[in-house]
Amino acid sequence: MNALTLDREGDRDAVALQPQLLSGVGDTTKDLGPIWIVEEAAGHLRTQGKKGPLPQLRLYRLRGDVLTVVDYADLTPEVKRPDAVMSMLHKASATEGVVVCSYRAAAVPRLAELLEAHGRLNYVLEVDPARSLEFDRARKGVRVVAPKVRAEDASWAPVKLHQPAGPCDCFAANLGSATLGSLSGLTCFALSFGRISGYQRGVLVGITSLTLDDKLRKLVQLLAWTRWIRVAVRRAVRSTNEHAGWGREQIGQSIADGAAVIKVRANRRIASGLDLRAAQQRSLLQEPSLQLKRQLTKGKKTLNIVELFAGAGGMGLGFLNARSADGRGYRIAGSAEIHPIYTQTLKQNHRYMESAGLTPRGSTPTECVPTDLCSPTARSHVAEIAAVRDDVDIVIGGPPCQGFSSANRNSWSSSNPNNRLVDAFMDSVSLLHPKVLLMENVQGILWTPRDGSGSGPSVASHVLNRLRGMGYQVFPKLLDAVWYGAPQNRNRFFLLGLHQDLGYRVEDFGEWGPFPRPTHGPGTGNEFVTVRDAIRDLPRLANGDDAIECSYDIESALLEQNAFLRQMRAGAPADVIWDHVTSRHADYVIERYKLIPQGKNWEAVRHLMTNYADVDRTHSNIYRRLAWNEPAITMGHYRKSMIIHPSQSRGLSLREASRLQTFPDWFRFAGSVDGAPDGGLVHKQQQLANAVCPSVTKAVAEFILEL
Repeated sequence: MNALTLDREGDRDAVALQPQLLSGVGDTTKDLGPIWIVEEAAGHLRTQGKKGPLPQLRLYRLRGDVLTVVDYADLTPEVKRPDAVMSMLHKASATEGVVVCSYRAAAVPRLAELLEAHGRLNYVLEVDPARSLEFDRARKGVRVVAPKVRAEDASWAPVKLHQPAGPCDCFAANLGSATLGSLSGLTCFALSFGRISGYQRGVLVGITSLTLDDKLRKLVQLLAWTRWIRVAVRRAVRSTNEHAGWGREQIGQSIADGAAVIKVRANRRIASGLDLRAAQQRSLLQEPSLQLKRQLTKGKKTLNIVELFAGAGGMGLGFLNARSADGRGYRIAGSAEIHPIYTQTLKQNHRYMESAGLTPRGSTPTECVPTDLCSPTARSHVAEIAAVRDDVDIVIGGPPCQGFSSANRNSWSSSNPNNRLVDAFMDSVSLLHPKVLLMENVQGILWTPRDGSGSGPSVASHVLNRLRGMGYQVFPKLLDAVWYGAPQNRNRFFLLGLHQDLGYRVEDFGEWGPFPRPTHGPGTGNEFVTVRDAIRDLPRLANGDDAIECSYDIESALLEQNAFLRQMRAGAPADVIWDHVTSRHADYVIERYKLIPQGKNWEAVRHLMTNYADVDRTHSNIYRRLAWNEPAITMGHYRKSMIIHPSQSRGLSLREASRLQTFPDWFRFAGSVDGAPDGGLVHKQQQLANAVCPSVTKAVAEFILEL
């Protein structure tokens, strides 16, 4: 596939689902063997006479708590559904367990006969509650009666079932032994969802080859899968593909490039679900070990980087901090940034790193002046400076993203001029000929059309196509900073390009691609770093405190217990904190802060938001009070978003926000072109908002050292 494509089929994505771990759902029936669940999909389109894809029968296997898609069959007019079910079971080598199927998916009398002839599979089949069956024993003198009538006078017992979403209280009833088609002596039973005893609309009626020796609770747990299967699969597909705020006609649910699938991480709930499932699947499926060649550092221990659209230097800082056990690392041969205040930030922090011994002498650029990369002359000048340090091994950079970012609702547009800066990045790559490139941006680059008409390929597709034309194998990936030890959920698009001369193929890296595995979160053995871990040690502040330096003291035991804090303090003066300053907010804003609990946002004070023209359009991160015991939300422009300290009714300080972005305590943002430490808080805040988390690029840089 030569471009990123948007998959809009939605429900059909179920066929390609990875195994899903549904905790607890298999406990009740685990002694019965695998559960084979048959579902009809897209049947509603057929019955309504609408045009659409052919309906399908799908076969799922539930083994313990693991649900797997096994097979599917398109239901063309000549297909007989019971035969299609048996064919799928045969291909799946189903020789034990229980088949679960609804009368809506296949004719159950015929299916039951075929399963009896098979002889090795039991079954639980949903039957039409309004269709009469012949029962072995008469009730009120009647033996042939609709099950729903029989259910009205049945004895109902409470049962606790385990559905995919968790435990649920239901009621079940034994309706007696009955005949289905040519088969007699089958157990008929009913299930009422919720806490309603007795027959009601929505009650399920089942018939089974199992006996009540297997307990009524097991039978209704199996019968319930005729309803749960669609809910479980759609929830899995949605949580994998959902993007909040965009309709399916605007954005595809998943973005595929060959074997790689980019799963949009629209919000924290979706991201958390994706992380948990990924960890569960890794525990179930053994991953192949990577065969890396160390081609890049063959004959050299230091790789040369050129940093484009450097901003405050977060990407470059991560690379400078990356060093292998045997001493291999990086130096920045050249940095390019157009904003004069931001270049001052770069210069002063590069000087500090070398003077404090945080990076070897000569690891930072000899020159850093404002540079407009849209100018061919400026690009050539960057190439000349870099050439002094020998070949360019790696180009890194993050072209400004305001036109792609959902946080900028007023400037999001395919025609935003900032969107064209990705072409300047690629023009520079073409000129510098690096072996590796790394580009960072927001998720919006995936669906923002490149042209101003709002149609056509996305910016990301354009980038991939152009880089492939330059001879690069390209690997797109969404990385969350929280995976790599940042106390913040921050999902960003990364594009790693490896020149074909390195000899790597796409299949060399497996489904995850050439990126570091998470070090924190589910399945890693390390909990996510929390807001408490990151900022609890900092001195208390009042609204508007602006002392650029304040005294600092911390117990050595606390520092020893907190790995994140040790990283932040390394290289900083021992007894002071710099830039622990806050913006001053109006009194009415502080009063709103006081009413918002941890983890909540503006909706907690909706009745006070009378100065907002259309409060319903307010971003969910506005007036968000952070919670101590979890990672922070994405640190955009924390002052404009009015992000609130977890326990103090004030906005965050610059140092607190910097730590949440994993900038160490020695790192300082310039507020003016002369680099004076006081003033310019607005410029400092904007640089931090635009920055890349150094912890993420450090992890990527350490991985690249092995390529």
